Amino acid sequence: MGLGKTLQTICILAGDHYQRDVDKQTNLPSIVICPPTLTPHWVCEVQKFVTEKYLRPLHYYGLPIERERLRNQIKHYNLIVASYDIIRKDIDYFSTIQWNYCVLDEGHIIKNGKTKSSKAIKQLIANHRLILSGTPVQNHVLELWSLFDFLMPGFLGSEKQFQVRFSRPILASRDAKSSPKEQEQGVLAMEELHRQILPFLLRRVKEDVLKDLPPKITQDLLCELSPLQERLYEDFSKTHLNSDLRECLENMSSENVTKKTHVFQALRYVLPFLNILN
Repeated sequence: MGLGKTLQTICILAGDHYQRDVDKQTNLPSIVICPPTLTPHWVCEVQKFVTEKYLRPLHYYGLPIERERLRNQIKHYNLIVASYDIIRKDIDYFSTIQWNYCVLDEGHIIKNGKTKSSKAIKQLIANHRLILSGTPVQNHVLELWSLFDFLMPGFLGSEKQFQVRFSRPILASRDAKSSPKEQEQGVLAMEELHRQILPFLLRRVKEDVLKDLPPKITQDLLCELSPLQERLYEDFSKTHLNSDLRECLENMSSENVTKKTHVFQALRYVLPFLNILN
C-alpha cells in the first residue's frame, strides 16, 4: 500500500489514450474496477494528476435508475470507474463495450473463479488488462490461476490442468510429512511456475521507494472512558472476566473441542452498549 500502483496506472492510461489520439485511432474508453470505498479515490486521483484533455473519469454508481441515466453519458467520458458489484449487476451492458484498458484494483477479489463477480468480470472485452494487488495470493496457489485466467485466458491451462501441474505438487511439498520426492516435485513445480509468470509481474517493495516516502509519524491517542463505560467495565471485570478467561484456558488445555467459550465472547457483553452509545 502506498507504493504508487494507482499513480503509475493513471500514467499508463493517460499515455496510451494520448498516443491513440496522436495516431488517429478509435478512442476506446477504459474502465477501472475496484471496491466501492475506492471508487471516489480513483476519480479524485485522476482529476488531481491528469487534465480532462487526456482522461475524463465518470464515477458509475447508484441505484438502477441512476445508473441508467449515467449510461447515457458514458460516451462523453473515456474512463469509467465502478465497483465489482456494480459491474456484476450491469454486466449485460458492460460486456457489449470494447474497452481499451480494463484495470482491476485489489484484483485478488476475483481469486475464486467460481463467484458471480469473477465470472462477470471475465466477460469484459478489452485490448489490455491489468490487475493491481498487494496480495495476489492470499491462501493457496490456485488463486493465481483465477487471476491469470482474467489476464490471459488459457495461459496457465485449465483449472484442472493447473491443479495437476502446479497446485497439488506445491501443496504436497509443504506438508510436514511430505517425502523427499514430494518436496523435490514441489520445488520443480514452483520454479516452473515462476519462470512462466514472472515476465508478467511488476513487484515493488518499500525499499524501492523508501527515499521518496515521508518520515513515519507515530502518535499515541488516549481514549477516556465515559462514566457509563467505566461502570460497565468495572461490572464486567468483577463478574465475568475472571470466569471467562479461566474457562477459556481450561478449554485450550483440554481435548474437549465441543466447548465454544472463547475470550472474544466478552465482546457480546459490551457490544450492545457500544451500539447504544454510538
